[in-house]
Amino acid sequence: MDRKRPPGKDRRARGECGQTRHGLRPLEQLRPQGHRQDKLPRREGEELKARLSLEEREALLTVANLLVEPKKVAAVCAYGSTVAGYAREDSDYDVIIVVKKFRGGVRYRYLESAVPASALIVDEELLVGDAREAALGEFVIGRLLNIYEPITGAELLNHLEVQYKRRVISEELYELASDYGEFSQDLAIPYDYFLFDKLRKRALVYPPALYSYAQTYSGKNGEENREFALRGFREAAHWIGSRSYLSIDDSSIRISSVKLRGDAFSKALSLFSMTTRGVTQYAVHGYAGRVGLGVFKKEALSKLKRMRERPELPRELERPRSLLKLDDGALFEDGSSVYDGVAKLSGMNDGFKVKETQAGDLSATARIVTLSEGSRETKILVKHFSDVRSLKWALLGIWALSARKFSLSPLSRLHREYHASRRLRELGVKTPRVIGVAPDERILVKEYVEGEPLSRVIHRLLRGWSDDATFIKSYAEAIAKIHRGGFTLGDTKASNVIIRGGEVFLTDLEQAVESGEAAWDIAEFLYYTAKLSLRAEGMERVARTFLEAY
Repeated sequence: MDRKRPPGKDRRARGECGQTRHGLRPLEQLRPQGHRQDKLPRREGEELKARLSLEEREALLTVANLLVEPKKVAAVCAYGSTVAGYAREDSDYDVIIVVKKFRGGVRYRYLESAVPASALIVDEELLVGDAREAALGEFVIGRLLNIYEPITGAELLNHLEVQYKRRVISEELYELASDYGEFSQDLAIPYDYFLFDKLRKRALVYPPALYSYAQTYSGKNGEENREFALRGFREAAHWIGSRSYLSIDDSSIRISSVKLRGDAFSKALSLFSMTTRGVTQYAVHGYAGRVGLGVFKKEALSKLKRMRERPELPRELERPRSLLKLDDGALFEDGSSVYDGVAKLSGMNDGFKVKETQAGDLSATARIVTLSEGSRETKILVKHFSDVRSLKWALLGIWALSARKFSLSPLSRLHREYHASRRLRELGVKTPRVIGVAPDERILVKEYVEGEPLSRVIHRLLRGWSDDATFIKSYAEAIAKIHRGGFTLGDTKASNVIIRGGEVFLTDLEQAVESGEAAWDIAEFLYYTAKLSLRAEGMERVARTFLEAY
């Protein structure tokens, strides 16, 4: 809350609490015996720089001891504008006071004294419940998402912060798994994502909070404030790092197993939880201040007024998913940004031209796109993994019965093609380079490999128009290499292979998996090749060449 102050007084000097109209006694008389101030928590071997002066810290501890019996105080911390570095001259000091067995549960107290403070007093067990399971709708614990400064009880506060951030990480990972399915395993999820997506959700519940978030993460202290918050997420990740479905390093978290699996129900439950927490937050706010809707309105209008003065929102706060990374290729935010993104990667400006043609037959879901600007030209293949195409795999799955299980999910097929494109190149097999992915739209963008399909080469050989079986041998050797590397393709038709510059490129990998039946790959290639054959001797030669090379 903002208060008008008498002119000519320095806000930091007021920390030296002398006699006031509220009757504050000198600090040395108010400080409880054996109750010491804490240094800022040491994290990753580096002590954090204090934002409050010693006098301010002492004054705020005094305020806590005035409001609560000193021996019941479990922890005190400052947060908000003063600690984040964007306080105005009329800003209060925001303080959380954690109290053992506080009968009031959670309570606001405003002091207009030598140290104008807005104190949020909360019962310790309630705060523990808020960290573990949002017992208060994260009304109190949510303030520890951002930078705060412990005055006493730093160990307790750090423990609760990390416990809360562990839950945030888990909830965010389940949401990504729900939205992206198996493709979530291809994402590197930086710690910034967990912070900013959670802040975005909190702002959806209480939009005026955007003012505070924008101020906290912009300006001269923005990077330091971010680093403080991220250290808590790194500590939280350390505690959950033993889980087999996660891979964790200093910069990001990866989902490494299908054991973490989301679905439509999980997504609906997440939305319901967010709504419930929002309602609980407002209820707790009203209870804590013993105020009605009029006060809510007044506070909201005050913050909305200040929002007009706020700096531009950090991009991470507007679009947290722009922080997600891929090992290979760019991550496009949506389908509409694909062409712009590719053009930018190709060094083109906004005036580029676009030409589209269908790739394959009318049922194909891929298109060849040419982007051009002046002398620059880039040709790409844009593949949309739709539910319509799943019908093809469903029918083939019925025909194949137990011999091969095909994936029908668009996201699963997208994941398989993206993952296989990378892994097969590591095995020494040629595949088109991945340029980018728009997972929300189920779109994969790859370089367009211009050349002749292997099916056409085989057709000439079967007709007796050619006797060159070199590329059949090359394809068999590539499949053998893939099988030795622990992969199977699932769709080995010759039409999926392009010959360019004397090399074979494998282009359709949406059913490729680690493991699987190698015999299916061989049988499918021979079956579809035989359908092209009119002469038994031609097919016999193709089969012999393929099997001998394999």
